[in-house]
This record gives sequence, C-alpha cells and structure tokens, in this order.
Amino acid sequence: MAGPAAEPDRRGHRRDHARRDRALVRAVVGKRLDHIRSYYAALNTGDPDEVARHFTEDAVHYYTRLGPHEGARTIGEHTKLAVENLDGQWQIANGIEEGDQAVIEWSMTWRDPQTGERRLDRGTEWFLFRDGLIAEVRAYFHGGRRNRSGDLIGFDHKGRGHTVLE
Repeated sequence: MAGPAAEPDRRGHRRDHARRDRALVRAVVGKRLDHIRSYYAALNTGDPDEVARHFTEDAVHYYTRLGPHEGARTIGEHTKLAVENLDGQWQIANGIEEGDQAVIEWSMTWRDPQTGERRLDRGTEWFLFRDGLIAEVRAYFHGGRRNRSGDLIGFDHKGRGHTVLE
C-alpha cells in the first residue's frame, strides 16, 4: 500500500519563476545606471551639449560645496569649466538603482589650478529620473583640508580596485 502523496516542492516552483524572469529583471535594473555611465563618459569630454542631453531641461544639480546648478545647459557648462580649468576626470566605482532613482559612488581626479598638484575627490551622487532623463542630482563629497581626498580612513581603495593617485 502506498503512503500519502508527497507535498509539492513550492521552493522549486518559486525558483523556476525567478529563473524564468531573471533576464527581464536584469534588463530593467541596468537602464538608469547605463544612462549614468553615458553621462559620466560625456562629463569626461567637457562637451556641454553632450552632458546636457542626459538631463531634463529643468534639472537641478545640488552640491555640498557650492550652490545648485539649474537647467541642463547650465549643468553642461559647469562641466566644461571643470574639464578645461581643472583637468577634471570622473570615474564610477559602484552603483545601485531602484525605480526612478539611482546612486553611485564616484571619484574625480583633477589638478589644483594654483599649484598644478594632482588631486582626488570621492563621493556619492543620488539621481532622480523623469521620462528617462536625469531630473535631479544630489552630490555628496568631502574636500576638507584634514582629509583632502575624502578617502575612507583605513579602507584599501587600491586593493579594492578604486581609483588612486600614484
């Protein structure tokens, strides 16, 4: 005589569902970060038009060390100044996105205009998207004299693959 019927393995069912939809989820998840990567590539050219095309016309870029830049064109022009006058170059280290928001960890190499000394800033930027374009950036970065680079004290930036000055 046979025993009672085995309970269905519900975990297997859930895993199958996750596997089936995984490719779709990955495609959606990277969309905002891909746009930010494209924006960062444009930053490094210093081309204000190329930068501006990543933003809504009424976008606002907030900073911790200066007032906000309002409008796509203004944001692009500010980038041009940073590339031309500071030799600014930006890199993305990490990023996360959810819905219409994304956050990245970044570094920026630049030259002090008075001394010519190479410098490095690190920070994070929080992005809000509207209609596939950046509508708001909230940039948090440190530039104090005590820890000029803003490096995390005790963190192995080089060992973890982050940008460092040699």
